[in-house]
Amino acid sequence: MSPRPSSALVLASSLALALACSADPSSPSGGGRPNTGQPGVGGSGPILSTTAGSGSGLAIGNANTGGATTSDPNDKRDIPMREKICDAAGKCSCLHLALLGTLTSAADDPDTSAFTKWLSDKSDGSATATNVPTKPTVDAAFLANYDILLVANVNGWTFSADEKAAVKTWVENGGGVITLTGFTSGEKEAADTSQLISFAGLSYTGTSKDQAAAPAAGEQLPVYYKGGTDDLKLCMNWSGGTTTRAQPFITTPIKFTPQTGTLEKLTANLDYVGAFMGWPISAPADATVVAKDPVTKGNMAVAKEVNGKGRVFAFGDEWVIFSNEWEQTGSFNGSHQMDASNKCWVPASGTAAGFFHAVQTLYQTKQFWYNAINWVAPPNQCFTIVDEGVVPVIR
Repeated sequence: MSPRPSSALVLASSLALALACSADPSSPSGGGRPNTGQPGVGGSGPILSTTAGSGSGLAIGNANTGGATTSDPNDKRDIPMREKICDAAGKCSCLHLALLGTLTSAADDPDTSAFTKWLSDKSDGSATATNVPTKPTVDAAFLANYDILLVANVNGWTFSADEKAAVKTWVENGGGVITLTGFTSGEKEAADTSQLISFAGLSYTGTSKDQAAAPAAGEQLPVYYKGGTDDLKLCMNWSGGTTTRAQPFITTPIKFTPQTGTLEKLTANLDYVGAFMGWPISAPADATVVAKDPVTKGNMAVAKEVNGKGRVFAFGDEWVIFSNEWEQTGSFNGSHQMDASNKCWVPASGTAAGFFHAVQTLYQTKQFWYNAINWVAPPNQCFTIVDEGVVPVIR
């Protein structure tokens, strides 16, 4: 959320995402798309990717190439293993994700093409996602098609008591939910986005901008690289073009606290992401706060396991889907000073080439998405991702 007047980019609705594999019509309604595999013996080490071929579908992971899976010894959930299922055309997947709402944001630079391209280019379909830009009837029959719900801009949507109860039952039997907020400055956004996770005691809070999380003061906060002591926030700034200040520079760096046990893969290899005026999260005592807003001290990332089977992950902003959080645009100040006087320059070492620090190195947005989907996903046989910007969780 932010006071950022601009023409909203309705990108998600243009994706026309489609499932690569049809759901099993005999699947029970309680736990997503349970397959006939063995009960949970450990989640896979996922990779976010997508190759929908024509661009009409979004895939996550590596299924068609027979990529190896890894077993998470910390994942002891007693739910059916999601098996690789192939259709008549040979397309295979393990997981099905529904993107509820749109990616439309009131931000000044709301382009999400890098995010959606990454999802569509980096996998052979170990998971597929369907865009649901208008409110569906969320009942057992709808939920039986999916393993994960990604709740995005659902402002103005109203879910009935029966729909909320259906999601509760679905999660209690192994479904996973990821929620984002901050798409608008509307006073009802926190409440609208909380509807499908309130059963777990989680909710976004606030109705006015002065209650927002990750405010503009974040641009004054330092960002460090791999435990270093040099503040590299200015490395996100750039000059040239019509933009005088980098969008990543104005964000608040949200630092994740490493977790252990069942939560280890949610924070593995994840240091910072950027956020700008979302909503803080109210969390019950049995949830885990994995990141806080360094300015307001409010909760920015909260995880909760439900009934020992399902999982909910709430994040307090939407900038993690913006292209400017994934890739640098233009050249930043001092980019031609390849010497020790430029903190943004990292010289070559061994076989590694030299590079300039920018948003790609200082924010781990790709890792954030890999981890989030990996953690909420049920145990499965083939969810993987191939990207040099992502460190897979090998178990």
